[in-house]
Amino acid sequence: MGRHTSCTLSTENLRHNVAAIRAATPRAKIMAMVKANAYGHGLRSVGQRLDGHVDALGVASIDEAVALRQAGVKSPIVLIEGVFTPEELAAAAAENFHVVFHAPIQLQWLAEHPPSAKLVAWLKVDTGMGRLGFAPEDAPLALRALENSSSVQQPVGLMSHFACADTPEHPLNLRQIAAFRRLAEKHSGAKSIANSAALLAFPDQHDDWVRPGLALYGASPLAGRTAESLGLRPVMTLHTRLIAVKTLKQGESVGYGARFVCPEDMPVGVMAIGYGDGYPRTARDGTSVRVGETLCPLIGRVSMDMAAIDLRLCPDAAVGAEVVLWGEGLPVEAVAATTECCAYDLLTGVQNRVKFFWSDAN
Repeated sequence: MGRHTSCTLSTENLRHNVAAIRAATPRAKIMAMVKANAYGHGLRSVGQRLDGHVDALGVASIDEAVALRQAGVKSPIVLIEGVFTPEELAAAAAENFHVVFHAPIQLQWLAEHPPSAKLVAWLKVDTGMGRLGFAPEDAPLALRALENSSSVQQPVGLMSHFACADTPEHPLNLRQIAAFRRLAEKHSGAKSIANSAALLAFPDQHDDWVRPGLALYGASPLAGRTAESLGLRPVMTLHTRLIAVKTLKQGESVGYGARFVCPEDMPVGVMAIGYGDGYPRTARDGTSVRVGETLCPLIGRVSMDMAAIDLRLCPDAAVGAEVVLWGEGLPVEAVAATTECCAYDLLTGVQNRVKFFWSDAN
């Protein structure tokens, strides 16, 4: 049996979120981001459940792409960071993985080591993220290199990535849109710039493809907006159970560092979860957990294997009572707001000793 700490994952909610994104972007294709172990939800299991329900899957490396193919996934797979060696070009072409080119060295590899099969290619432009991509002034020349390559299927796609779409009013968004439009208006191939936040905040920037990540998994990508208000449902619910219930006296402390001191005699529950499971050590006193239908506050510093909660609102809670850390009835972004983490950190940070279960069929 072991520790009663688990994640329940919902196929129904995952596909509901795809449908919500389709409804919000009716003219665009969906490139679903399943990189980083599908944001902590399981690369293969999520890929299988999205196969045939989205237009392509996005991964960070060829290893992730190969794992999806080995799991039987048939959908197109896009290497959003491109290839890391010349040898990966041949492997990508053989497996029909779509390749993003973002650096001159990748174009050099293509010229010097042309694969035997033609690649589906995208050119990435850095319009302000300051990460991967060709500068806008260098993009036309790079694009011509791909268009003139006998190893590349035509037309070539054009993409960029927002830095601040989660804060729609940030001035960089408009500068990035303007820079991308100057290139896109002259380009006949597919275009893509909208991530989860942008596809919701900027409906006029959907182009041919949108690239949702966080929204797929039912968390809000927009500051100040809840997932529920955006029509999204949580795919992951993280559970544990109480392994001890005790009454502490006024003035007694809870946990390492004695951060929380009981203001009165009070019931305290100890949960079988800690930062060794991926629950954030930076969670502050007052961070909500759900016991039954009641939200109870975390108290004291989170330990490696345990954390404590104030049970004054649930005085009848007993050993074995289920506790929800985030998910159904408790949005992960609400939990993140009381830590030094964001929803991405929490979802991708769940550790291997937590048991994962899908609540419904593939």
